[in-house]
Amino acid sequence: MTLRRRDFLVAGGGAAAAMAIAATAQAQTAPAQSVTDLAAYQALDREERISVINLREIEAEAAKILPAESHAFISSGSGDEWTMRQNEASFDDWIIEPDYLSGTPRQPDTSATLLGNRLTLPVITAPMGGHGRAHARKELPTIEGTNAFGTLYTSTTVSNLSLEEIAAAGTGAKWFQIYFPQDRGFAREQLQRAKAAGYTAIIITIDSTTFSNRERPIRLGISAPDLGVGNVPQTPGIDASAARVMKADLDWADVEFCATETGLPVLVKGVLTPKLAAECVTRGVAGVWVSNHGGRGIDRLAPAITALPRIADAVAGAVPIVIDSGFRRGQDVFTALALGADAVALGRPILYGLALGGSQGVQAVYNRLRTELQMVMQLAGTATVSAIRPDHVRLLREL
Repeated sequence: MTLRRRDFLVAGGGAAAAMAIAATAQAQTAPAQSVTDLAAYQALDREERISVINLREIEAEAAKILPAESHAFISSGSGDEWTMRQNEASFDDWIIEPDYLSGTPRQPDTSATLLGNRLTLPVITAPMGGHGRAHARKELPTIEGTNAFGTLYTSTTVSNLSLEEIAAAGTGAKWFQIYFPQDRGFAREQLQRAKAAGYTAIIITIDSTTFSNRERPIRLGISAPDLGVGNVPQTPGIDASAARVMKADLDWADVEFCATETGLPVLVKGVLTPKLAAECVTRGVAGVWVSNHGGRGIDRLAPAITALPRIADAVAGAVPIVIDSGFRRGQDVFTALALGADAVALGRPILYGLALGGSQGVQAVYNRLRTELQMVMQLAGTATVSAIRPDHVRLLREL
């Protein structure tokens, strides 16, 4: 089978995307087909070891078992999908310059620390909606597999299960990502619930205040069944339907609100310019998250890896940098670390591994990425993650 280069990061937005699809579909002249049979999603209950040769090929395998609507939702981007394609293609702009004869051991140490959390690998699970589209147990196998591997799980506002159910399923490190709602009372509730459930940092996503044009799912004319909305309001007086409306006019007061309501570190997700990165540092955020939402927001945004060097210069080591969008190889992770990232967040491959093998599939994805990163580190002469330096990579055009 010929693989299309479309397997890029999905970083949340499940409910928002579903609403966007529904709204756009109403404008189509052709009527939508009947709702996809719920049994097709309930059948996605695998829990087994899988073999992962590389992270690109597992999409094709997952596509064989996923309902068509589900695969289209996970794999698609917005508009012409230019940003989604360029997220991965832009890694071809960079080459690795190794330090041979450096005496590096056979198995370099891939462990890292991120805001006090010790990680087996400087890669974490990105906040994603739509787990129920990939597995009948929804988010549970993902956090189980992530924690079993020894890295950090990030839960999203738009999860199918509640943030408390997800937190109870994993004993490892976990952060909570919020799509800031128009109803500030509901924002307060989510933030306080997250802290009470044991999440140790808050991620505020700033690039999803309106809906994007993800056309592949719409073109199918198939709507998904109700797979559950996990984080419905529990506070009396908050209207559940109104609470799902995201705040369109986000500003710095909303970022500050996340910090004051929880007392937890706050990371800003969706940073693509050095100007915004520098302001994040000035305003005291705990981390900068470089992301174009896996190509699912505005099309024609900068590829994440292309934006990273200028952002790293602007941050100048003051706070950690997390990056997502387009990562498929250990070489990709190595390049991001060399360019100033502290950790990479992985999305779509996690959902494909989840569909194919449940928690064991998630672990298999991480194991493959660690194997590749160790190989690159050993050959490049970097015994530890902290030894990966900017001079280990160079733009191809500069040769």
